[in-house]
Order: sequence, then structure tokens, then C-alpha cells
Amino acid sequence: MKFRFAALPLMMLAATASAESYNSITTGGYTNTESGNADADTFRFGSTYYFAPLETRGPLKEFDYIIRTTNLYGDYSYTDFDGGDADDLTLGGEYFAANGFMGGVEVNEGDLEDTTELTAGYLFNPDLLVSISRVDPDEGDAQNYVNARYNHRLGGTDYIGFNFETDDDFDSQSLSSKWFTKLGGQTWLAVDGGFTNHDEIDNDWNIGAEYYFSKATSVSAGYEDSGLMGDIYDLGVSHFFNRNVAGSLAYVTRDDVDVDEFQLGVTVQL
Repeated sequence: MKFRFAALPLMMLAATASAESYNSITTGGYTNTESGNADADTFRFGSTYYFAPLETRGPLKEFDYIIRTTNLYGDYSYTDFDGGDADDLTLGGEYFAANGFMGGVEVNEGDLEDTTELTAGYLFNPDLLVSISRVDPDEGDAQNYVNARYNHRLGGTDYIGFNFETDDDFDSQSLSSKWFTKLGGQTWLAVDGGFTNHDEIDNDWNIGAEYYFSKATSVSAGYEDSGLMGDIYDLGVSHFFNRNVAGSLAYVTRDDVDVDEFQLGVTVQL
């Protein structure tokens, strides 16, 4: 599943001693973006339904690195900016067969462009998924992508995961990784990073970390060196009020282009 959210993801799970399982994640968010004398307000609503329960990995917002569960999802966003507005709707789903094959479809309709994405892949084992996607815009040529996702188990709930993606022309290649570990007691640490190589524009790289004071509360920080947007910094905090509701706050700044974002979010998981 490919959600390309700008806001900080908000995922909530139960605060009990054992792992909790849920079948749906529903998120809502508000982002205020300021750039010079202009500003924009974005409202977002999204939901995913899983046909088999997902279990937590310690902290209430952590899941398996590779999700292997058939699902349906949708996301809608509306942005009101100086001089106009824009909206974007995404609907999709993924099917995982018992023999390891998977297929997915995603349809996106927006004011800038409409696209259809088809995905086919194979789960060689629970820790290795390879897939091919074809993204077909209403205008312009279709583009094919190859993706490989691997999870290396480190014992208990700890792991280090890798994700590699390239287009069929090898004009752009991206490699990302996430390390998740239990520090002791009820504290955990997640560190993630990524690098994208572009043939004709500056390369991008990013690094971030999230520290869990408990299963319910965490703080995060990140940095991205973006070729198009310059240096990007973000700070965030999330907290689970009860078994089903979580909230978060985040601040994102882009120094080189004088852009600041303030983000609020809520998640309901059942």
C-alpha cells in the first residue's frame, strides 16, 4: 500500500501487556502551511480495513515491517490556499493469496493529475516481498517500478528492514531502512533513513528517530536534505489516550524556501 502523506502518520494500538490486534485504522488530520505572506489549510481523512487482525510490536503505533494482510483503503484531502483550492481522492486495495502471490490496484483522482496503479508481487517468505507496479497517468506515459522489501529479524520484536525501489529506466533509485529495538522495560527506539538517487536533479537523503517513553507516548525528530525543497526539519509527539484513540502534534520547517507547517492529527483504531 502506498500512502504518500505529508503529515506525520498517526497509528494507535492498545496499551496492554500483550500484543493487541485490530482490523481498521482511521486517521484525520489538519495541516497549516505558511510561506511568506501566503498560507494554506489542508484537511485529510483516510481509512484502511484489514481482512485479518494486525498485531502490535510493543509500542502502540508499531506494526510488522512487511504487512502481509489483504486490505482496502481510501484517502481524501482538501486544501484551501490563497487564490483557490484543490482536492485529492485515493482508493485502493491489496490481495495476498495463500500461495504467496499478491496483487493490488490504486486509483487516484486529483486536480493536478489522475493516475491508476496496478501491482503484482510474490511473498517468497514472511520476510521478503518483491513486486512490480505500473503507474498510468491520464496524460503522459506510463511508468513501471520494481520494489523489494526485506525484514531481518533480530530477536524478540527487534528488526532491521530494507526497502529498494527503481523505475524501469533506472532514472531514479531509492533505498530506505528502519531499525527497531527494545531498550529495556517499556521503552523502545526506532531509527529510519533513506537515500534517493536522481539522474538529472540533486539526490535526496533523510534520517529520523522516534523514542518511546512507553507504549503510549513517543517523540520524534527528523532531517531531510531535499534537492528541490532544501533542508527540511521536523519534530513531533504522539500520545494514546485509550485503547482506540490517539493524537499527535508536529512541526515541519523548510529553511531554504521559507515554509513552515503545523500539523494536528487523530487516529481511531478498531
